[in-house]
Amino acid sequence: LHSFPTRRSSDLGNVMTLEDGAAEAEVKIRTPRHAWVWQLVLGVCWLAWVGAMQREHRVLFALLMLFVSGAMVARAIWSRTFGVDLTREAAIVRRFRTRSIPWQEVQAVVRYKPGGPSGGGVELIIEGGKPVLLPAPTSIFGLGAAQFETDYHRIDQWWLAHRGEYWRHAR
Repeated sequence: LHSFPTRRSSDLGNVMTLEDGAAEAEVKIRTPRHAWVWQLVLGVCWLAWVGAMQREHRVLFALLMLFVSGAMVARAIWSRTFGVDLTREAAIVRRFRTRSIPWQEVQAVVRYKPGGPSGGGVELIIEGGKPVLLPAPTSIFGLGAAQFETDYHRIDQWWLAHRGEYWRHAR
């Protein structure tokens, strides 16, 4: 018989928290499902509508809608790769083009809340006060709010752990 170590209450001090382990490995945060699925569904519905319009001999309009719905489906699939990679040196923002923002240039990590029902996103405020809206994490109509909070906290902790000992607030 094998004996397995039991966990004592004195061992709880060794449990790694998010704050302790925030800087241990690289992290990839991608666009959540609720942010791209609606585009995919709408694009597919429009593709079905195009088939119905073609039967009514509205060929020019059907071709235009075919292009629009195809672009919407392609964008939905492509947006699954959007997000942010957290490395020791920088936040790598992945959208249509990739941008690397060194942690030393980041002045703050803030929640972005636009008007309306959208839950918003996360912004990095870089030197000079310029905000950079991250493509992920996002929360829309309250969907994914718990994951949004976890990812926001992870980005904030990562910045605090990697901004460097010589980091100074730029005025």
